[in-house]
Formats: sequence, structure tokens, C-alpha cells
Amino acid sequence: MNTIASWIDIFNFELPFGRWQLFEFCDLDVVPDVVKHCCQDTLTAQWAKRLPFIQRQSPAELAADAVLSAINSLHDIEMEEWTVIDFCSGAGGTAHQQTRKRRWKSLRGVHAEGPIPYIEALVNDSRKLEGKKPIPFRLSDLHPNLDAWIKHAALSDNLSFVPQPVDASYPPFSVISATTPGDKDVALKAGYASNGSKVFRIFCLSFHHFDDEAAQRVLKSTLETSDAFAIIELQDRRIGSLFLMVLEFWLVLFTTVFWFWDDWMHLLLTYGLPVLPAVHSFDGFVSCLRTRTFEETLRLIEDVQGGSLTAHEKEVEGSLSLRRQWQFSHARALHTWPLGYMEVIFGRRMGSE
Repeated sequence: MNTIASWIDIFNFELPFGRWQLFEFCDLDVVPDVVKHCCQDTLTAQWAKRLPFIQRQSPAELAADAVLSAINSLHDIEMEEWTVIDFCSGAGGTAHQQTRKRRWKSLRGVHAEGPIPYIEALVNDSRKLEGKKPIPFRLSDLHPNLDAWIKHAALSDNLSFVPQPVDASYPPFSVISATTPGDKDVALKAGYASNGSKVFRIFCLSFHHFDDEAAQRVLKSTLETSDAFAIIELQDRRIGSLFLMVLEFWLVLFTTVFWFWDDWMHLLLTYGLPVLPAVHSFDGFVSCLRTRTFEETLRLIEDVQGGSLTAHEKEVEGSLSLRRQWQFSHARALHTWPLGYMEVIFGRRMGSE
């Protein structure tokens, strides 16, 4: 099947025009919260659950593999303290692998897009099997969902959260790496104490929401106050991804009765009045048009850093680029056969080695 998908991908070309920063319904204040919450629940289910025949593993499991690979590639990960901080966490997404069925039922009313609690469990379970120390994960958001985060954090010793609002463009001291330049004595006198860890930032299905100006601010902050980061998207601007988003309408119609059979509001908004299928399909289509390519992200980084100082190198599997003490790589992975690809951009400060 992967061979067939590879042949199909040859014709899965990128749209000739650039990205469009269009609106998504779930971003609008006029859309009722109940619709937003149901949409977020559906997206959470799509992260956590595997579709038979067309998915070998759930998207959350695929994302966890990418995060684990990125973490293990940090050569000082076993020698120094690191913390993975998720920005734009929402309510924190779905459940841990060991208890996902029980927690999926109990947390279905918890609304979010990101699967970070699930990823944390998978990453640290794998590290435990390899005899490695666990990596702490923290949830953060401009609008903290403390009720949801408390429930998630209670189920893991390695998951916590930042209770204060966190702006990815102007992060508070609590989410800044210990390697960030500055007068630490002055900061300590002001009441700010670092926990001494390096920071790995994650943007999981969130970076495409930033327009170019906001994205530049976020990247500038990331390069200045962290030691590594990952941008994970489940869509791209290729025709295959756009085609899947058109089919999203029918996918929501098909899966809702199985995933939300005991949620009358979800059933009503799907089958009584098909609001959820329409919103999911439209917002997914717009998410594709909003998603940046690796090269476009590099151009934003070049603007932030004041221009490129080194050449762009190509590897056999993916891309590699060096920019002012930072190394950036890009990878694609098939999450839904034959056209759905996960895009991962990973960056790390070379001094972290």
C-alpha cells in the first residue's frame, strides 16, 4: 500500500499560489460555543482513533513517533534537564495510551485540538522501555483551560501545566530556557527563578493559525528562548490534502454515530442539521490553504535572523538547513492512505549538542 501511495504522491502536486490566511469558522466569535466544542471533540477523536484499513496507526501515535525521534536526536538529552512545552494547548487533547478508552469517555466534554497528553504518555512509555529517564511535558495557552489540564496532569507524573496565560510571542519566564541570555541575578532578585532546564517547544496543529506577522514574532521568541522546537501539521497545501478535506464532510457523517452515539447534541448537529460536517470540511480546507511549506517557514526564519548565512542542503529523506547556530529539518509521513500526510518541521540549536 505504501508503494501505491508513493506513486500517487508523484501527482500530488502543491497548489501554484501561496498560502491564504482565510478565516475558519471555529475561530469566529459569532459561532456558538457548543458548535466549537463539538468540533473540537471530533478533532480530538480523529487524533486519537485509528480508521480501519486506511490508517496503520492513529495520527497521535504517528506524531508521538516524530516527537520521540526528535527528542532522542538531542545529544545532551540524557545529560541535561529538558522540558517539552506545548504552546496553544487548548484543553490538552486526548488520553494516555494505557487508559485512553476510559479517559476518552470521561473527558469527551473536554475541548481541545492538541494530543499532547497522549503524546507524552507514548513518548515516556517508549523511553521507559529503553531504560531512559522520562521527559517532563507542560501544557500552556493564551487562555488556560485549568479544569481540563488538572484532570490530565492528575493521570501522569510527567505532565504539568502553566496556570498563567502564555503568549507564544512573548513567553513568561516560566517557559523560557535556562540557556536564554540575560542577567539571571537580576531576574532572581525580581522573583523569577529558572528550573535550570532547556526548553523544547511544540506547536501541534496550531502554527498555521498565525498570520505571517504573528508567525515571525513566535519564531523570533522560539529561537531566542528555547533550544529546540517542532511544528506538527496533519495537512499541507497539496491537492491530495484538499481532496481529503472535501471528503471530511462524509467522514464526519460516517464516524459520529460510532464515536458519539451517546451525545445527543453531537448527533443533532451532525444528522439533524449537518453543521459539524460542513464546518469540519470548510475549516479543514482552509487549514490546508493556511499551512506553510518548509521553505516558507525558513524564509520567515531568515527574516527574523536578518538573512541566510549558510546554504540550504538536501538530504535523501527530507530536508536539512543550517541557519545561524540552528539546524532545521523537515519530514512527511503518511497518516491516512493514500493522500493524507503529516508535516513535521524540527529545529534545534546546535549549541544543544
